[in-house]
This record gives sequence, structure tokens and C-alpha cells, in this order.
Amino acid sequence: MSRPAQRLGADDRDASITECLSLLAQGELLALPTETVYGIGGRVDRPAAVAMLQKLKGKRPFSLHIGSVDDVFLWGRATPQAKRLARAYLPGPLTLVLEATERARPYAAADGTIGIRVVAEPFCAELLRRCEAPLFLSSANQPNQRAATDADAAFEAVGELAAAVVDAGPSALSQASSVVRVHLDGRVDVLREAALERDAILARAATLALFVCSGNTCRSPMAEALARESWASSLGIAAPQLSERGLLVASAGTSAMPGLPASDAAVVAMAEVGLDISGHRSRVLEPALAARASRIWCMSENHRARVLDLLAMVGGPLDDDAREPELLAGEHDILDPYGGPIETYRATRDDIASSIPRDFPR
Repeated sequence: MSRPAQRLGADDRDASITECLSLLAQGELLALPTETVYGIGGRVDRPAAVAMLQKLKGKRPFSLHIGSVDDVFLWGRATPQAKRLARAYLPGPLTLVLEATERARPYAAADGTIGIRVVAEPFCAELLRRCEAPLFLSSANQPNQRAATDADAAFEAVGELAAAVVDAGPSALSQASSVVRVHLDGRVDVLREAALERDAILARAATLALFVCSGNTCRSPMAEALARESWASSLGIAAPQLSERGLLVASAGTSAMPGLPASDAAVVAMAEVGLDISGHRSRVLEPALAARASRIWCMSENHRARVLDLLAMVGGPLDDDAREPELLAGEHDILDPYGGPIETYRATRDDIASSIPRDFPR
């Protein structure tokens, strides 16, 4: 039998959370605030709650809502790309869809994946931290209706199904979370672009491959373009699609003047092999950029030494998949063609091309 939900205020947080925890333990559904939209859901380990949620929303997969970023990879399998997204956006308006761990399999979708969200909204975040089990939450609305962004709308939409509606005022963002599928091979699919923009998500997730020279006007921009083309070709995709495969390619200079174009001769030499670097602009290798990169290839030993110094300044790389910076050509420095004839640029271009690693960085 349907009954009107009680309305709980978020101001008296402890009392309201205690009441919510009791209702959740009894297998009830709650309408809860998040920073995106209001959600309705219950404990994943209460079959009655899951059945009621399925009656409202259908038997589609529901996202697991947990109380700590530290627990994300207890439920979903970690990849470098997923770790970067968690670091950048959680707690927040991102749902990560990952391969389920053994622990998560009872709650996973038919394809073995599970959606995971860590809410930033203070009341819901505290409730999730104190709850003995994760919650399945879905937007608090009837099918084909707009998601509720305040307690009044949530009460009207699901007040007869939820045991309580928690009023924490209007949702801060008032739009759904972005949903991102991260595959074990590094591919990143933005399933829903909403609170977070697609391009920003792909850039944050990607492994950064960085090429380093001195001024970032000759050698490293040539290496950047050659590597991007080589790796995209090996995957049978266009170079701009590399970010969807979890890879960014960039270049920088240890003593660069910011904003300079590639040298004229470098532009000509690259045009001869069908690559356009006329839009390139130089950048300085800052410590933060070096720390963000997982793979760094240097044109000379002097550049490698400088990279190591910069990394030491910030305590090393950010990601645990990062490798030691290395010389691009392995046994020798790449000749600096700056100021030389076009023949020197061609020789440098070809030396770089033959030194680009064939294996696509993961």
C-alpha cells in the first residue's frame, strides 16, 4: 500500500541520517539530494528495496553509490585511466562504469560492468559513509519525466514510493552526472555527456605521452606529430581519436619561450611527409606537466637530466603507471637542426621517425 513519505531536513543532519539509516536497514527507499539531481534508492543488500526500485525504473542496471573515493576500486577494476578520472572528479558528478570486481559481481550488469558514483553533496555523502552497504540510486522521477532537482519535485514524483524525502535545497548542478565507461585496454567511452564535458573527460583520463627538447620549435613538435600519426595508424583510427583510446600526445621544451610557432624548416620537413605542424605553439616544460606524463621521451641526455630534476621538485610522477624518462633514440641524442639547412631538418625528422616506439602506450 502506498503511503506519503515523511519529509526530513538536512539541517538536523545527525537526527535525519539516523532515521535514514534505520529506514534503509528495513529495506525502504529514500529520496536523497545529490549535487546533480535528487535520487531515489535503497541498500543493494535489501531485495525488497531493489525490487521497488526496479518496479519504478525497470530492470536496468543501477549505479552503486559509495561513501569514499578510496573504495572505488574495491568495486570496479582499476586502470590508469579510471584512476585519473577518480582523482580528478570524485567525489562529484561522474559515474564510472568499470569491470566489476569479484566483490561487486552480485550487483553487476549482465555484461559484467558496474556503475560507481561517489556523491559530493554533504548530507548524502555522510549518509553513504555511515551506511553499512552501498546504495543503488536512480534519478527521482517517474519514467519519461524530468529528474527532480529539489525536494518538492522529488516528493511529487516519488513521495508515495519513498519512505522519506530528504530536503537539502535545490541541487547545486541541476543536471545528471556524466557517465563514462573505462575499458581494461584503456579505451574510454563517454556514455552520457552531462555535468562534465566530453573533451575534458577524455583529456583527464588519458595517458600522456610527452616529447621533450629545448625550445619546442623543432625536434619535439616533429616527434609529437610523427608519434600521433604512427600510433593512430597502427590502431586504424584518425589521430584526433587517440584520446578515445586513452592517449594524449604532447611536447614541451626545457628552455622554451611560450607561444612560438614551429620553425619554418620544421614545418616544411613535416609537410613533405604529409603532416601539418603549422598550428603548433611552443610550451615550457613545467614540473606539473612532467609529473602528469606517464611516458616521457627526451631528445638528449641533457633534456632527460632536466626532466628528472623537475620530477624531483614535485615528488615524482602522479600516476603509478609512469615510467622513467628515456632517450627517444636510445643510444644517441637526436641532432638539433635549429638554424641548419632543410637537409638537416630532414635527417632529424627521419631519425625521430625511426625512433618512435611502435607499441601504443597504455
